Amino acid sequence: MAKLYKVVDPDEPQTSGQCLTTNWDLCVLCQEETVEILKCPAISARGTEGAGYKTLAENLEAFDRISCLPGTLKLSRLDEGMGIEATFRLHKAKWHDSCRLQFNKTKLQRAEKRKMPDEPNPEPNPRKFTRLSREHEHHSTETCFFCGKSADGDTLRNASTFEIDIHVRQCALKLQDKPLLAKLSAGDLIAQEAKYHPQCLASLYNKARDTKEPESSVDDINHGIAFAGLVSYIEEVRMDSFIAPVFKLMDLVNLYRTRLEQLGTHVTGRIHSTKLKNRILSYFPDMNAHIQGRDVVLICNKDVGAALKKACEHDTDNDAVHLAGAAKIVRKDMLKMKNEFSGSFDAQSQEKSVPVSLLALVSVVLNGTNITTQLSSASMPQPAITLSRSYSCTTVQHTRAKLPPQLGTANRERYETP
Repeated sequence: MAKLYKVVDPDEPQTSGQCLTTNWDLCVLCQEETVEILKCPAISARGTEGAGYKTLAENLEAFDRISCLPGTLKLSRLDEGMGIEATFRLHKAKWHDSCRLQFNKTKLQRAEKRKMPDEPNPEPNPRKFTRLSREHEHHSTETCFFCGKSADGDTLRNASTFEIDIHVRQCALKLQDKPLLAKLSAGDLIAQEAKYHPQCLASLYNKARDTKEPESSVDDINHGIAFAGLVSYIEEVRMDSFIAPVFKLMDLVNLYRTRLEQLGTHVTGRIHSTKLKNRILSYFPDMNAHIQGRDVVLICNKDVGAALKKACEHDTDNDAVHLAGAAKIVRKDMLKMKNEFSGSFDAQSQEKSVPVSLLALVSVVLNGTNITTQLSSASMPQPAITLSRSYSCTTVQHTRAKLPPQLGTANRERYETP
């Protein structure tokens, strides 16, 4: 089932699609309806009924211990108090093979390796070196990501956590260090396999901390509180697995300004939207900003491809369903309506002789859906009344009898004008 793309409105109450209960008829991992076949270990033909439940439960708990579970998957909804494995067996849990592969043993070992502290590499097996290979090794010496110098006896550490990447990006933005920002634009530190001197990282943190002005500490705290609330709001909306949220930067700026005013910080002029956007993107590396006319919208990178594909497609089936639904509503009102002549005509007799839904539909087809056009005339246009009356007189009502239906369009007596 494709995601529903929705522009987030801050004035609407947000309800997280990641509910605390699980629909056991769907995939327990993604909770989405797709064309992929669901696999259930409880009905396995191999004779090892439910063996897959134990393995998946152990892997999920291991991923949770190292904080590598995605934000849309909470173990609390998979455990009803008796353990994840027992809950799976009780409800005969099912999953997609593609979802199950995200939590296999290989992925777990790789995640644990990324989380492990740096260990000295074992001594490689002795082998012969040629002059060419030694020269190549000399030129490919590992260097520090910050200072660009080689190790020279100092130990270089690997950037193995996303927290380091987030903090380094925040410091680079605060210091406006253009060379460092250029290096960070190539990707996060883990993907670049960055190495650094501990003293270089500490020096960067100290420089960022020293740029704070002591006289504005209260305002800085309020700005941090407002930004933390904004980040919490974005994370809560992104937890909805049924929509792909699209955030308008102007809406986020307004929320940020309102929160600052509530905290007692006077904002002079406009909030610098570009700086706020950079702060948000530094906290959410998987999001990107896109220009849409005069607006700037923020969306997750993984949803951009699906959005472009959806925008290039025209859903004709959906249009046909809407047309059929409108016709069904109008026909129902037309067949229910009966006209009775009271001996005289009033000013609204023509409008009262046809259903309101039919008259409204014909008026919209003739004049358009613009409200200013509808308000241009105090009364209903005569062409709309005439066409509506013609449709009412020629409507065909099909019977459920076995006799061939009468498909003629002759006027019926109860639809005739007095």
